[in-house]
Amino acid sequence: MKKQSSFFAMSALALVILFSLSAFAPLNAYSSKKTIKIKNTTNFNVDEIYIADPDDHKWGNDILDPDEVLQPGEVVEVTVECGVWDVKLVAQDKSTCEISSINLCASTQWNITANCR
Repeated sequence: MKKQSSFFAMSALALVILFSLSAFAPLNAYSSKKTIKIKNTTNFNVDEIYIADPDDHKWGNDILDPDEVLQPGEVVEVTVECGVWDVKLVAQDKSTCEISSINLCASTQWNITANCR
C-alpha cells in the first residue's frame, strides 16, 4: 500500500526527479511503451524504483532488474508504459521518496537528484 512521502536517505534529504528539457513528448496512452534513461546524480545508491497508477493503492514491481542497484553517476535504461504514474524510490538505507503524477514518457531521461540541508 502506498504511504505518505518520507524523508530520503537521511532525515532532511529530499529527492526530486528532474526531466531533461531536450525531449518532451505529449501525454501518451498507458498502452504505449518507451525506453527511458534514469541517471542517479546523488552520492548514494538507489536500490529500488516502483511505479503505480495514481488511483491505485499498491506499488507495482521494482522497475530495476532484481539484483540491480543504481549507483551514483550510473545511468540505466528501462522500458515503461507511458502515462501519468506515481513514482517511489528506495535508497540504500531503505528510506523512501514518493513523487506523484509523473508523466513517464515526457522525457528521454530522468535525473534523480537529492538536496541535503
